[in-house]
Formats: sequence, C-alpha cells, structure tokens
Amino acid sequence: MRVLLTRGAVRQYADRPVGDDLVALMLEAMLAAPSASNRQAWAFVVVRRARTLRLVRAFAPGIIEQPPLLVAACFDRSRAVRTGGGRWDEGLLCVAMAVQNLLLAAHALGLGGCPVSSFRAPVIQSLLRLPEHLEPVLLVPLGHPAGDRPRAVRRQRSEVIRHESWLSPAGPGR
Repeated sequence: MRVLLTRGAVRQYADRPVGDDLVALMLEAMLAAPSASNRQAWAFVVVRRARTLRLVRAFAPGIIEQPPLLVAACFDRSRAVRTGGGRWDEGLLCVAMAVQNLLLAAHALGLGGCPVSSFRAPVIQSLLRLPEHLEPVLLVPLGHPAGDRPRAVRRQRSEVIRHESWLSPAGPGR
C-alpha cells in the first residue's frame, strides 16, 4: 500500500544512469500487467541513447527534462481485435495498465517517472522506427528523482466515490 499511496509524478531527474538490473525489474513488472483476453496487444521500446532521448524530447513537449531512460509504450494493432462498432478492444487500456505497473515498479525501486501523451506520434513512430501496426500511446521518461517532489492534491473521496448508484449517499451501506 505504501508504494501505491506514495507514488507521484517525477519530471526532473538526477544526472545518473539507471542500472540494467533496475531496468530488467521494471520491464518484468510491466509485462506482468493484466491484458484483455491475454492478447498482450502491446510493444515497448526502451531508449537510453542520449541522442535519441534528445530527439524524442524535441517532439514531446510533455517531457520537461531529459531523462536517462525512456520507455515508449505502443499499442500493437496486429494483436488486437476490433469490436462490432469498429473500435479496438481493450488493447489501449492494457497498454495503460502496463505503464502503471512500470511506474509502480520504478517507485518501489527508488526511481520515478511520468506518463506523457503529448507528443507528435508520426515523428516518434519514425524516430523509433516503429512498424505501421505499432502505435505509440505513451512515452514514459524514467530516472532517479532530482530532489523531493511535492505530493499532488487529490479530490475528496466524497466528491468522486458513491456506493450502489451515483445518486445514493456517499457512505457504504447507506
């Protein structure tokens, strides 16, 4: 519970590399995420080269400071199924759950990161040489946090949680 309740967005990183052992643990946790029908309609590119990180950052305004490590989380359309309405199944949600596992693992290991969705997808697709069926969904910069980070303000439980129906009183069993 401590890891879940204390994780926060990290956007500034110390000038230290992330060791291979830590990267391996984070990737293992990421791949353990739930997946709709176990399709695992995801793919990930781990970026560590400074030049590639600079280029990606140039087209991703959501990356505030250059990280030592970045994971590009992609939706793999070749493993997904379209629903009757023509929408993709839960594959995009599965990518998000894998990223959440990645962020929780990073925090548990003393690292931090922040999911970024503001980037120019066609440019990222080209920079990372992604085939057509892989769509970049989130970029996740990761690294050792630079200094303390303030805790994000959360909405009150009574504002966002109801029991049994939305119009019921906020408390359980009422």
